Amino acid sequence: MTIVGMMLALFKDWARPVLIFLAANILFLMTGITNSTDMLAGLANEQLLSVLLLLVISDVLRKSGLLDVVFKSLFPHHLSYPGFLLRKSAVVTFISGFVNNTPLVAILMPYVYQWCRQKGISPSKVMLPLSYTTILGGTLTLVGTSTNLVVNGFVTQAGFEPLGFFDFTLAGMGVASVGILYVVFIMPKFLPDRKGLLENYNQSLREYIVETRIAKNSPLIDKTIEQAGLRHLKGLYLAEIIRGDELIPAVAPTEKLEEGDVLIFAGETETIVDLLQSNPGLSLPGSILKGGKEKANVVECIVSAQSSLIGQTFRDSNFRALFNASVVAVSRNGERVRGKLGELVLEQGDLLLLMTGHDFDERSNASNDIFVINRLKDITNFSPLKSALLGISIVAAFVLSAVGFFTLFKALLIILCVIGLLNFGRYNELKASLDLDLFFVLALSLGFAKAMHNSGLDATIASGIQESALQLNHPVALLFIVYLATNVLSMLVSNKAGVAIMFPVTVSLLKLMNIAEPAPYFLAIAFAGSAEFMTPYGYQTNLMVYGPGGYQFRDYIRAGWVLSVMCMLVSVSILATIYKLW
Repeated sequence: MTIVGMMLALFKDWARPVLIFLAANILFLMTGITNSTDMLAGLANEQLLSVLLLLVISDVLRKSGLLDVVFKSLFPHHLSYPGFLLRKSAVVTFISGFVNNTPLVAILMPYVYQWCRQKGISPSKVMLPLSYTTILGGTLTLVGTSTNLVVNGFVTQAGFEPLGFFDFTLAGMGVASVGILYVVFIMPKFLPDRKGLLENYNQSLREYIVETRIAKNSPLIDKTIEQAGLRHLKGLYLAEIIRGDELIPAVAPTEKLEEGDVLIFAGETETIVDLLQSNPGLSLPGSILKGGKEKANVVECIVSAQSSLIGQTFRDSNFRALFNASVVAVSRNGERVRGKLGELVLEQGDLLLLMTGHDFDERSNASNDIFVINRLKDITNFSPLKSALLGISIVAAFVLSAVGFFTLFKALLIILCVIGLLNFGRYNELKASLDLDLFFVLALSLGFAKAMHNSGLDATIASGIQESALQLNHPVALLFIVYLATNVLSMLVSNKAGVAIMFPVTVSLLKLMNIAEPAPYFLAIAFAGSAEFMTPYGYQTNLMVYGPGGYQFRDYIRAGWVLSVMCMLVSVSILATIYKLW
């Protein structure tokens, strides 16, 4: 009953996954199904600790600028849409085999958006392919995705030979190759051409609303709108004035400005930035520019679908202190946004024009509340020499780990030491990149798997599956059953929960059917747990592009079901061939 309740809670999203897993493990402990050693064993599992270290290293790699150098040359304006998809998919798939895919998508989104704007192509035609190719790339190596490491954690805990760094590669290359062909040549037919976000981004239908103030001693005080030069602005107009409790919606050219007036302008991004730079009589409420002590950068961001800011005002969310950024302007689906920005209730998909401080990147990257989609000024605070040394160290450590010189965990510890020696980020910044919720979900899932084994539930489920497998009477049939069951469970709950349920069941199946070589079945679990293309919630990168791409739930089903079937057929076929199961 506990397991059924946990699955239902995950499916209904009644609470955060880490709390659901914790509650289930506490019930297992209290009822005697597991002991404290079983419950806490995951906290000392090398494979799961490797996930934490990979998150830190991926975040540092992102901030180092190494990937920016690659991506800046990746998206030239002259590329056609199919050429763009092919180049992006090939490069991203390869990099995703070695870099955590969540920060990779976060890095790429501004470049993809910029290319869409230049070519007049809807983001809905490119964002979901970006997510899918990072998922495909994760199947190439042991470190490509946390799911692979989680499965390896189960494998080592159960006493089996651990999976190797490149055990995934042959099947992963087949899956990635077929997936790229699908993404480039077939998937565009299933993708919506939803112009909403692109029109909001490019066209005059979208108005950014910017709030400025007539400060004390401003040279504009007592001047009319026309005398202040605020009439007939190119690409910009004065929408309204807020004077105390009075709203002046249709501002006459003879209206005189007073100290404390709040002026609401509407217009294009670049024009707003030019206005603020060229007119010293206007100031931004709560601007981060204090006495010229800090250089600011102007960026455009989008409020993500899972943002904790949704439903809050800028003031209530303490936005400026949270991100070290002042809100210059807001755009919402081409709608006029009235009133003071500080009192505006944020919604999913709101576009924000921000003036940011020196540590905005670190703060924004530590959360999934907002995603940067355009930078009006580049930020280049990294040392090219240090970045190059970091890149060489990462490659060397991975190569030495792959050839068996030392374990992956030791390789990641060495990379972490190099990061410290090169002074890439302060302690607090590195700590902020740790996804402790994810780690505890993974650690507690090991206790969950142990509870299934101790209670005999895995054997019961395995016996039921065995009847179907024996009727088909072939090891490849069992491979298909393991893959399909893991994939469906992962889609219904989460990939970590799906893997946690199916691993002990698979081990019991192998014992019941006297199968001596378990590796292909463990790899099938890993591939199936990663191949989540049909829902926005099955994989974090799918959720990241949900808002920026303007997608609806059905878009994932339309675009993802064919790829899901293809990945199953290709991965099972290649694994069966490699391990001679035919």
